[in-house]
Amino acid sequence: MRIESDVVVIGAGIAGSSMAYRLAKDGWKVVLLDKNKYPRHKACGEFLSPEARSTLRRFELEEHVRALNPAEIVTVRIHSESGGRLEIPLPGQAWGVSRYALDAALQEAAAMKGASIHTPCAVSRVTQSERGNRVEGASENGPLELFGRVAIGAWGRRPFSANRTNAHAGGRTYVGIKSHYASSDRQPIVDLYFFRGGYVGVSPVEGNRLNVAALVTCSAFQSLGASSALERILDGACKHVPEWKERLAGATPLTETRSATSPVLVRRTPTAWSDIPCIGDSLAVIPPFCGDGMSMALRSSELCAPLADDYLRGIITETEWRIQYTGLIERQFSGALRWGSVLERTLTQSVLCGVLLRLGAIWPKAAQALVRATRLGSD
Repeated sequence: MRIESDVVVIGAGIAGSSMAYRLAKDGWKVVLLDKNKYPRHKACGEFLSPEARSTLRRFELEEHVRALNPAEIVTVRIHSESGGRLEIPLPGQAWGVSRYALDAALQEAAAMKGASIHTPCAVSRVTQSERGNRVEGASENGPLELFGRVAIGAWGRRPFSANRTNAHAGGRTYVGIKSHYASSDRQPIVDLYFFRGGYVGVSPVEGNRLNVAALVTCSAFQSLGASSALERILDGACKHVPEWKERLAGATPLTETRSATSPVLVRRTPTAWSDIPCIGDSLAVIPPFCGDGMSMALRSSELCAPLADDYLRGIITETEWRIQYTGLIERQFSGALRWGSVLERTLTQSVLCGVLLRLGAIWPKAAQALVRATRLGSD
């Protein structure tokens, strides 16, 4: 099948779907591709920060997400193996919403604005053509050949092709694990427990469920036993943290929601352009210790979309687009990524984690300032 369009977005997660929505809303013919079939569960913290909500509002997507009945979250509690504990109020109300529901809602919003969605569709190659970009892929109905004046990379943590340069090589490698639990607990709190080799978080999402998500180094994952890693991490958390034992008492694991991803390659240097503009985790795998990965994915789309629109209208050249977008990403993302990497290494070392939490309890303004340093501004 041959398809002509103005824009081809490769990847239909948060970043790709919001980009497709915005450009379709601006009147462009947009095709949105993803190698996976939706809706699907993903290993993710499923936390939309106040900053993420601000970006959704500017996209005019917040009401689409509100319709999913997300859980309200107003506080973060951080715990360590040594018994340290720090409670930090959020600067506004956050939402807990599953990626199963969120990704599907954003794709539906894009489709309502006219975007054409093809999932599953595995992209094998992107090349330059006289029309702009030639994208080759394969769907359930056979080969696809798409021509777009613009192609945008939102393929996530891993390049769509083994021949493509991996911009994230050289960082620390983790395994992400996630499962939902049916629970009557509706506390508006995210609980994070840090231990040697990783962390696990529990937070409410829609539908009377708790999302339990862990990120562990590959060596820790193997030592825990791959098939039972999440259960063993939870056992350790419940032994050290009374609040965890209380929250998970009576909770029932929903095995159909389990998901894992590997490798999660964390790198603190963003790569805004790799042959084509990159957004979301294809731009930089956000250190989960920033706690704001979904916000950063949305913000990258927000920064890239108006430049894509200007390019399509002939207002700027591709070179100008690349320079402007790269500058915006470096200014807005580099500090948060750097501090997130610092916390990544500090909080997963038991002694340092305990010291940091005790200092935070004594000096709460400093703790709040450190948290702000790992996040994007809300404006």
